Amino acid sequence: MTPRYIHFVRHGQGLHDLYNDQNIPDPDLTEHGYAQCEHLRDIFPYHDRIQLVCASPIRRTIQTALISFEPYLQSGKRQVLAIPRGQESSSQPSNTGHDPSTLKAEFGKLVDFSLVQEDWNSKEGLWAPDWHTVELRARQLRLLLRAREEKEIVVISHGNFLHHVTGNIDEQGRQTGGDWKNAEYRTYIFDPPDHEDALIQETEESYRARSADGPSEEMHRDKL
Repeated sequence: MTPRYIHFVRHGQGLHDLYNDQNIPDPDLTEHGYAQCEHLRDIFPYHDRIQLVCASPIRRTIQTALISFEPYLQSGKRQVLAIPRGQESSSQPSNTGHDPSTLKAEFGKLVDFSLVQEDWNSKEGLWAPDWHTVELRARQLRLLLRAREEKEIVVISHGNFLHHVTGNIDEQGRQTGGDWKNAEYRTYIFDPPDHEDALIQETEESYRARSADGPSEEMHRDKL
């Protein structure tokens, strides 16, 4: 069954954001990043509707999931699903994750690492940082999400990669649709529902929540 809604989230502030240093390996959230995630937890209006929470297997995205969507995990019977296809598009140390065994030792039973292969952090093959490969991985992620049975899903990922997933980027790497803020969420539906590339469209409600022009406004301008 096709999910009705996908809520994409960018992780909270990481140490690499604070120090503007992409050479910090798989950095933690900062203290401010933790506060951003707590704020997201407090303002996110759909906790009672969420049926699945996914996160890139990078530490800051997992930490964001565990803090921001703690209500989803409260029952003790739910886990965050780690999805390698959600990792950031570059091969810098800050965007290169740890081996599955290291991640499992740190996060234990809070996270389901069943989809995380040993080579997921190799930045080669499907995980390579070139534009066409990242576009392929973004498409595969959308297809994976559309194939899920859950009707409402949260995905915590990364700023640049989310532009690929949402289609807000061109072949020169120019981003459109506005920068993703730390701990920001945006809500999407599959539109059209059966497109071969599983294309998605941000909802009007999501546009309004971030004070952006939605599809109806854009179509109105096109007709002027």
